[in-house]
Amino acid sequence: MSSSAPIVLLFGMPRSGTTWIGKIFDSHPDTLYRHEPDSWGLLNAVPLMAPVAQAEDYVTTIRAFSQQLPAMQLTKVAGSTPIFPKHYYSWARFNLYRLSVVAAKGAAKFAGERPVRNFIRAQDLSNIRVVWKSIESLGRLGVIARSLTPCYGFHIARHPCGYVASVLRGESQGRFTSGVSSSDDYGVLEKTLDTATAKQHSLTLEKLKAMHPVERLAWRWVLYNAKAMEDIEGLGHCMTFRYEDLCHDPLGVAQRLFQFCGLPWQSQTERFVSMSTAKDVGRYYSVVKDPVKAANKWRNQLSAEDIERVFQVVAGTRPGTLYPRD
Repeated sequence: MSSSAPIVLLFGMPRSGTTWIGKIFDSHPDTLYRHEPDSWGLLNAVPLMAPVAQAEDYVTTIRAFSQQLPAMQLTKVAGSTPIFPKHYYSWARFNLYRLSVVAAKGAAKFAGERPVRNFIRAQDLSNIRVVWKSIESLGRLGVIARSLTPCYGFHIARHPCGYVASVLRGESQGRFTSGVSSSDDYGVLEKTLDTATAKQHSLTLEKLKAMHPVERLAWRWVLYNAKAMEDIEGLGHCMTFRYEDLCHDPLGVAQRLFQFCGLPWQSQTERFVSMSTAKDVGRYYSVVKDPVKAANKWRNQLSAEDIERVFQVVAGTRPGTLYPRD
C-alpha cells in the first residue's frame, strides 16, 4: 500500500514549530499526515547524520520505509490530532477513522498501544500526498531527498535562542521522556562531530563537554541545521525556511509552501491557519497559539548571559546567517 504522488518531507529540530507546520499540511484534504514515523528506531539502518556522498547506499532502505508510511497504524503516527476531513474519505469512512483514533488513544492510556485504522481505499491512494514530519531525521534530509523521487523537502529552521529557550523550558517542566538533558546527550553530540561544520571548527567531544550547557545546545543547533542546509544545496525540490517568517505571516507563507510543492490552496487549510493563530491556549505542545508571541518568547526567558552564549556560538556559521543579531 503506497502512493505514487510526491511525498512531502517536513524536517526540523525539536521545538522548531514542526508540529504546527505538520498540521497545516495535514489540513489539506488531499494529504495523509504521518507524525514522527521514524521514531522508535524504525529507520536506524540509516545513520542520523548520513553523508550525502553515500546516499546510494541507503536508497533501498529509505524507499521501502516510505512505502510503509500509508499503512502505519501507531497511534502517535497515524492518530495525531486535530483530525481533518479528506477528499479520499466519504462521510462514513471519515467518521470510522475518527472513531478509530479516539478508541486507540483511549485504549493506549490503560492497555498500551492500539492500532489506528485509516480506512483508505487502494484505488484512492495514488492521488494522496503523504506528508512525513520529523524531528528525528534532519541530519538525514539530504540523503532522503535524494532517495525519494519525486518528493519535496522542507528544512524548518527556528531562531537558535528560541530553540534553546524552548528545550530548557521543556526539560524544567519534565516534558521529555528522555532521562538525559539535550545538552548532556553526548551520544547524539558525538554523531554530529563527523560533519563538515564540526571539523571546520575543530570540535571534539572533550571541547563540548567543557562548555556551558547552553553553548552545547547552540552547537547542536548549528551542526544539525548546517548539515541540512549543505546537503540540500542545489536541490530544486528542497528549501529552507524560517519558522519565524511563518509566525509573522501565517497565511502568506503557508500559501508559498503549498505552491512550492504543488498543493493547491484550500479553504479548509485557510480556516485552520486562522483558527490556530487566533488565540494562545498556553500549552507546551499546543498547535493553537499566538505565533508572534511564541516566536519571541525566548527574549524574556533567556538571561542576557545565555543569549550572548548562543550568539557567540552561531556567529560566522552558515545557519547563523539566517538570524543576524538585531
